[in-house]
Amino acid sequence: MPTLEQLSDRLWKGIDKTADKGCHPFAPLYRIEEVADGVAFYKGFSNVAVVKTDAGCVLIDTGSSHEVAQQRIFEKVRSYSRERIDTAIYSHGHVDHAYGLPIFLAEARRNSLRLPAVIGHERVAARMKRYILTNGFNTLINTRQFGAAIEWPTDPIYPTETYRDRIVREIGGAHFEITHAKGETDDHSWVYLPERKVLYTGDLFIWAAPNAGNPQKVQRYAREWAAALRAMAARGAEVLLCGHGVPVFGRERVAQALRDTAAYLQSLHDGTVALMNEGAPLDRLIAEVRPPRELAEKPYLQPIYDEPEFIVRNIHRCYGGWHNDVPADLKPAPRVRQAQEIAALAGGAGTLVSRAAALAAEGDFRLACHLLDWAADAAPDSKEVHAVRADVYAQRARRESSTMARGIFRAAAQDSQKIAE
Repeated sequence: MPTLEQLSDRLWKGIDKTADKGCHPFAPLYRIEEVADGVAFYKGFSNVAVVKTDAGCVLIDTGSSHEVAQQRIFEKVRSYSRERIDTAIYSHGHVDHAYGLPIFLAEARRNSLRLPAVIGHERVAARMKRYILTNGFNTLINTRQFGAAIEWPTDPIYPTETYRDRIVREIGGAHFEITHAKGETDDHSWVYLPERKVLYTGDLFIWAAPNAGNPQKVQRYAREWAAALRAMAARGAEVLLCGHGVPVFGRERVAQALRDTAAYLQSLHDGTVALMNEGAPLDRLIAEVRPPRELAEKPYLQPIYDEPEFIVRNIHRCYGGWHNDVPADLKPAPRVRQAQEIAALAGGAGTLVSRAAALAAEGDFRLACHLLDWAADAAPDSKEVHAVRADVYAQRARRESSTMARGIFRAAAQDSQKIAE
C-alpha cells in the first residue's frame, strides 16, 4: 500500500486524479502516518494532526461528531501515542473538524487526568451557537449537499482559550504559532510548528478549488483567504497538512500549492470586482469571470467540491448584497404564479416538459431545468411532469464535477421521483 507521501506525489504529477474513486479529498483512508518528527497525520473524511510534546499530545482538529468516526480517530491516535492529550486546537468550528473531543475527554475522566485545553479563535463559539439555533436548517442542507442523512449536533465543546489575531503557545517544548484568517469561515486558524517546519492549513487548502462559494452556506471571504495563503507560503514549511486530502511534501511544492491557490482566488475576486465597478449584472459576472487556465488545470485546484461560478456569486454577495440586478426580482411574484402564467402562455405544462426533454437531449441542461421547474410549479401533482424532471435532473447530476452541484441536482431528482412514483 502506498504511503501518504507516495499518494501525494502521484496526485501532484497527475498520475492519479482527485476526481478518481478513492482519491477525492473527502475519500476516507482511515490511516495515520508519521509525516515529520513527532507529527502524525490521520487521513479520514476530515483530517487530524497529532503532535508529540514533552507535556503530552496536541491534536490539531479533532474530527466529527459522528460516534463511529470518533471511535475510529481515537483508535488511530492511540495507535500512534498513548500519551495524554494536553491540548486541542480547532482550525475552525465546522462539525467535521471541531466535534470529535468527547471520546478523548471520556478517556481523561476515566484515568483521572486533567482535561485538555481547547484553543480556538474567538468567533468559534458564536459559530457553534449559531449551529444550535439553526439545527434543523443545517441538517437539511447538509443532507442535501452530501446525499446522506446527517444529524446536526447540538452539544459542542467550546474553546477554553480564545485569541483574536495571533498567538504563540509553547507546549511541552514545542511552539505552535496560531494565526487567524477569514476564508472559508470567519473563525479560521492556521497553525505553524517552526521547529518541525510543519504547517496545518485546515480547510484553507483541501486539494480542490477552494470552498469559497458554497451555495447553501454563509459568506466566504475570497480576498482575505488569498492573503492568508500568501502569508502561509512565506513561512517556508516543508510539510503541509490540510483539512481534507493528503499532505503536501517538500518546501517548493508547499509554497507553490499555496501561492497558486491564492492566485486562483485573487483572480476570481479581482475579475468580479472589476465587472461590478463597470455596472455589469450578476449573470454577466457568472458567465465571464473564470480563473486563468494555467491555474484551473492544476491537480490541486479542480472543481470537484466547489466551483468558480459559485465563488463569483459569493464575491458578489460579499460586496453587493442579495439582489441579482433583475428589477422584477427585487419584489417578485410568487414562483408558483410565475410558473402558472408561463405554462398558460406556452399552452400547458406539457409543452414546457416536451421542450425541456428536447433541450436535455441536445445537452442544454441549464435551460431544460428552468422549464422543468416551471412545469413542476405549475403542475405540482403531475406524475408525468415529475418523471421527466427526475430523469433530467439525475442526468445533470451525473454530469457535474462539484459536490455542491451534484448534491442539489440529485436532491431535485429524488424529490420528483417520489411524486412520479
